[in-house]
Amino acid sequence: MFPAAPDAAGTLVFLQGTGNPDPVPAETIRWMLAQDPALEGYAVLDVAWAAGAAPDISVVSALPPRYQPATAATPTELTSAERGLALAGLDLLNAPPLHRLPDTAAAGVQTGTEENNVAAVNAAEENLLGSSLERLTLNLITDVAIRRRVPLTDAASDFSRSIIYYLRRGAEARTAVTHALRMANQDAPVILFGHSLGGVAAVDLVSDPGWKAEGIRLDLLVTAGSQSPWLYLLGGLAHLAPGGPGTLPAPWLNFWDERDLLSFCSERVFAGRGDRIIDQEVQSGEPFPGSHSAYFANPDVYRAIGTYRAIGTELKLG
Repeated sequence: MFPAAPDAAGTLVFLQGTGNPDPVPAETIRWMLAQDPALEGYAVLDVAWAAGAAPDISVVSALPPRYQPATAATPTELTSAERGLALAGLDLLNAPPLHRLPDTAAAGVQTGTEENNVAAVNAAEENLLGSSLERLTLNLITDVAIRRRVPLTDAASDFSRSIIYYLRRGAEARTAVTHALRMANQDAPVILFGHSLGGVAAVDLVSDPGWKAEGIRLDLLVTAGSQSPWLYLLGGLAHLAPGGPGTLPAPWLNFWDERDLLSFCSERVFAGRGDRIIDQEVQSGEPFPGSHSAYFANPDVYRAIGTYRAIGTELKLG
């Protein structure tokens, strides 16, 4: 069972994911908490755990000469036509493969009957058409990407800065989170909420063998859109690895969304690592990548947090 809720409101310690520091998620969380009777009055600590990451700078100087400098000739948004071509191209690439020639026909060997020979010729034409469409599709997508390489590369760099920082200086990042948890009111519930890479940092922190010695209160670990199950299977977490020792000392509620391609499930992956590891599906209805940040404004997320934190049941949302 989760600890009973005392009269005093608790603290939610929030770990943002990748990208530039953004106050909007924490502000959204504060507003949503205020709307939920079970969580009303909670304080939100927004932890700048990746403050030491590289600055957000343009990468144009590392691109080929045609992009020096970035000018109006390199627009930052796709036109409707380009967007349509890109989507059509992706649809073509995802279509079932066209019929391929049998080995004998592909080698130019006649099969002995007129019907078989006609079938082989038709198959060869279909094969040529399929290859031409695939090449055309890839060329269209490549041309769009070349025209938008500056904004695409800048966006990728912004996304990668926090990842690179965490890979190189993860211990420093987790120390910043530990300090924030110490600042929380230890006489009231404490929730550690990590989104995306912030969820990975949260799992790494509480699975540290020395975590219990810190004597820091933690009533509930919450992750949303987290890659920690995936990284665990790849041996990429700081302390937990398949076949190795280690447990998760706090109850863990993990949110995932079918439409969030960066969300993963934890229950089966971490079975035996903790007593209460619970996956909770939510449905944003948003396309990716918007679905990856849609958790913050979803009332089902806070309803589930309030339920598990207050009464400690394992009741799934209907």
